[in-house]
Amino acid sequence: FPLQAAQLHLHWGSQPGLGGSEHTVDGHRFAGELHVVHYDSRFGSFKEAAKEPGGLAVLAAFLQVGSEENAPYQHILEHLGAIQEEGQETLVGGFDVAQLLPPDLGRYFRYNGSLTTPPCFQTVNWTIFNQTLRLSPQQITVLEDTLRGDGDHPLHGNFRLPQDLYGRTVLASFPGGHSARRVPLPAGPAQGNFQV
Repeated sequence: FPLQAAQLHLHWGSQPGLGGSEHTVDGHRFAGELHVVHYDSRFGSFKEAAKEPGGLAVLAAFLQVGSEENAPYQHILEHLGAIQEEGQETLVGGFDVAQLLPPDLGRYFRYNGSLTTPPCFQTVNWTIFNQTLRLSPQQITVLEDTLRGDGDHPLHGNFRLPQDLYGRTVLASFPGGHSARRVPLPAGPAQGNFQV
């Protein structure tokens, strides 16, 4: 079906060591998570597609702390200072969204679930890539400390806690996707027991 990219956003934690991914592997929460949100254009708009089973598709990637700056993410992060508060706008020059995703798109988890923000429609086909992306400690700090929430406090912990599977089946495109092996840290593929 014809998917149309609608938006992308990031989720992150509240301080170093307290991750903000909305999905976990073997109970491990990653530093952050990228969501690239698409809608089935046969429904005419994001709003209409969000109401239809399978109307939305989200590509997600885990973020973790690495030693070097991630240039594609820096292109976005360097603009956050201009939009610290709700209602502010800034122009970000064109970029290739594919550079924000892991190089190996063939290894992923997939399940049918919901939006993670209200109204939490149960209409999303989720694809969560197995390969993590690394951002420098400074880049993670920019995420955690730049944007402002209520009362001019830093916007921390903008993630939803994992929810029960409620009988959903989580598929893996690779062998061992549901093994009991621990997630290799600080880097590597996200293998193990997956939680939504």
